[in-house]
Amino acid sequence: MRTIIIAILLAFTWVSPAGLGATPITAQPDPNAEAVLRDALLRQFDTLLKDPNAFARRVRRECLGFPEGDLMTYTMPACAYVQVGLSDPSRRGEAIRRVEQLLALARPGVLKRVKTDARALAGITDYQKQAVYLGQYNLALGGYRLLGGKRLADEHKAISDALHAALARGDGRPLASYPHLTWTFDTIPCLVSLRVYDRLAGNTRSDAVIARHLAWIAKRATHPGAGMPFSQAIPQTGKALAAPRGCELSWRVALMADLDAASARRLYANYVRSFWLDRKVMAGFAEWPGGKATKQDFDSGPVFMGIGSTATAFGIAAARAGGDEVRREVLVGQAAGGKQLLKRMIAMNPRSAREYTLAGKIDTDSSYQTGFLFGDACLFYAVTWRPWLADKRPAGQ
Repeated sequence: MRTIIIAILLAFTWVSPAGLGATPITAQPDPNAEAVLRDALLRQFDTLLKDPNAFARRVRRECLGFPEGDLMTYTMPACAYVQVGLSDPSRRGEAIRRVEQLLALARPGVLKRVKTDARALAGITDYQKQAVYLGQYNLALGGYRLLGGKRLADEHKAISDALHAALARGDGRPLASYPHLTWTFDTIPCLVSLRVYDRLAGNTRSDAVIARHLAWIAKRATHPGAGMPFSQAIPQTGKALAAPRGCELSWRVALMADLDAASARRLYANYVRSFWLDRKVMAGFAEWPGGKATKQDFDSGPVFMGIGSTATAFGIAAARAGGDEVRREVLVGQAAGGKQLLKRMIAMNPRSAREYTLAGKIDTDSSYQTGFLFGDACLFYAVTWRPWLADKRPAGQ
């Protein structure tokens, strides 16, 4: 999995000590915390996008040191704007305009990785083993058209046809994330993008390939005891190459809600059982099963006391998909008050500052909600997330 959710601030509130998997309790959950946080992020990205060229320069300056910084910093806010527009019709017109801007900014990064003809992405006929870039871009593009965007229909069809053809040839196997790398997560955004395309086209063309892939993962690439997919597996056999990870499971649960809502809830229950941690000073999802490992990388973001920052940020969306309002309120409350707790943690343990910046590899900026532009893009996605499609039938039914 190469979503590279870099250095999201794990924003915490005080919670009661509890065991792994126990329901967290907060003293006084703030019912307005989510709206306040969402609106603050919305205002921030509205301001940044008043000058798209300046925003692109900011992304190049602050995010291109990370893999996919030229993609995710655009596609995640694009999906967030889709969610804002779908939830509030009065904001739909402005959301369409913002998503158009973000797609235009993301497109050059996609074009760098695929060979096309004079029609650019509208002329693509093969996915060229680029599931990360084409899948994430196509998901945002589909959201734009769900909102009512009138442009880019040819581009949407070409990418969707290419992804569908690749999945049909693969007979359930995951698509290649990159020409020589495969993470099991990266097929999931592709599948959701196809479900969105089918909804717009008024058919169910992709139901069969979605069902075959989900069955392949369940049979060949799922940990038999934990009931969660391996983060990396050999595409031909499903043999595990890497254990389940929180950074991809949180996002996977949310996206699964638009593929098979019942399966998403079951996966979420298994995820909580093995990955939820409730410490005295913070709560969230572990990066590694049980929170026993503290290893961190650019996918996990900083790991505090076993709790992964990426897993916990996207856990806001996962908890909503799993119908877990108690944990969602905890995570939202933490995100809303994160800067204050971070200062307390650093005062208690100066080493945590070095951990937060991944051994000094990342510069922080207090003007951002999370300390990083990339982190704010992720948090904007997570706090706005809702299922896009009303029909939650399992694929193939």
